[in-house]
Amino acid sequence: MIDFTDKVVIISGAASGIGRSTAVKFAKLGAKVLATDINMDGLAQTATLAGGEVTTLDVDVSDENDCQKAVDVAMDTYGRVDVLCNNAGIGGVNARVGDMKTADWKKVIDVNLNSLFYFSRAALPAMQSTGGGVIVNLASIDGHIGMSRFSHYISAKHAVVGLTKCIALEYAVDNIRCVSVAPGFVETPMTAEDLSEEQRGLMNAIIPMGRGSSPEEVANLIAWLASSEASYITGSSHVIDGGILAGFVLPE
Repeated sequence: MIDFTDKVVIISGAASGIGRSTAVKFAKLGAKVLATDINMDGLAQTATLAGGEVTTLDVDVSDENDCQKAVDVAMDTYGRVDVLCNNAGIGGVNARVGDMKTADWKKVIDVNLNSLFYFSRAALPAMQSTGGGVIVNLASIDGHIGMSRFSHYISAKHAVVGLTKCIALEYAVDNIRCVSVAPGFVETPMTAEDLSEEQRGLMNAIIPMGRGSSPEEVANLIAWLASSEASYITGSSHVIDGGILAGFVLPE
């Protein structure tokens, strides 16, 4: 059985969706959780659902100082950081490359890519000081394929896969693993907001399993990858997509 007793886990974007489910999962497995987001009401609900030992913190992941603050709080409060789950992300506006505004591009890159660099850079020395750790980066199947009208999101998620490989290579000697998780269509508040009913219907239609995943299913994979049961896994991207990337299902 996976056990995170006495382990300290930082999760970004923990006020809803995958982040909330991941915080709940780790807390129920015994971890001390530092749940971060800019939505403090959502974080309070997450802490209530999780039970256990959950500390909430207002963190804007696009601000490198806020990311450092979160790691400092974890170290001051618990004395260690064992797992960092870089989950925070946004979908952004739907536009072709030629119509994309610079501000809209930068906003998605800041939240979906730069934040992972800021948070990882802050957490790595903390993990080194206590003998190792695990960084789990939330990528997407969009980090492996393209999709029209979401060039900012696609570009960021491709880069997340690359950043994951670099961290894994550079810090394996320090007993630090780094992996990425690549969900397909997940039923979250973000997808409900960013995708129209028609687009969501199309997503379900191309999924061989016929449905999007729940946030809890993704959280289960994250927790396993962060556990000692995955001790020889690093630098890799782990798809959880109901079969989308497996190929096409032809009609009978």
